[in-house]
Amino acid sequence: MNISFYTSRTGMIAQQQGLNVYANNIANINTIGYKPLRPSFAECIYTLQHPPREQWQTGHGQYLSKTDLMWEQGGLVMTDQPLDLALPNEDFFMTLDRDGNTFLTRDGRFAISFTGEAWELVNGFGDFVLDYEGNRIEIPFLMRVWDENGANPRLIPFDPELDGELTDEIDYLTLYNLVGVFSVPNNWGLDQAENNRFVVTERSGAAVANPDSDKLNGMVEQSAVDFAGDMVRIIETQRSYQFNAKLVQVSDEIMKTVNNLR
Repeated sequence: MNISFYTSRTGMIAQQQGLNVYANNIANINTIGYKPLRPSFAECIYTLQHPPREQWQTGHGQYLSKTDLMWEQGGLVMTDQPLDLALPNEDFFMTLDRDGNTFLTRDGRFAISFTGEAWELVNGFGDFVLDYEGNRIEIPFLMRVWDENGANPRLIPFDPELDGELTDEIDYLTLYNLVGVFSVPNNWGLDQAENNRFVVTERSGAAVANPDSDKLNGMVEQSAVDFAGDMVRIIETQRSYQFNAKLVQVSDEIMKTVNNLR
């Protein structure tokens, strides 16, 4: 009877962990560039209760063996924000936090920040966005130049060899070209970190700059969470949890009855 009690208990624990995964997905349904997780369950070890009959094996429940990142493309939406970028592929932007750690992300909502020396491109958490060489990106500004008569002013990308006046207008085209896009051999090998970021591992392979990869300005990628699908999975998991909880209760009641008979 103890076997039924502990088997049901492991089932409750596993289903609770599964509910946590699905609930986290639902909570991030509006998180830009978010990739949902899917839990995978496995059977616990089997034991041989009747040695003369090897086919009579007893299971001991289940456990959460792993969670897999799902890499479906999220919907692309226009934002009309000139610093927003989206990736219509399986690649990533690379960021650098204040502690010198690098991360990959699909979140392309960028901003500019003055670091005391220059204006630089950052994301919503203050991490620096990196270029294809892995360097922080200094914001390029347009310069105003005039013709030989000192008339007809026009704005052009900054050129130190020309005599002109640097403006406070951003050279967005040059900035878009500076933002690095990176890919890894195995996306499923990445580890998920906080703040919607990913960490390179031995399983994923090293991140490599991919200058031929497309990036779309003025757009962002929505969360890839399948709301309807995850709601169905939550209901299924909750029913399984309730079933295991009922078995725990029945096992406990039977043990009480047996103890009272002694």
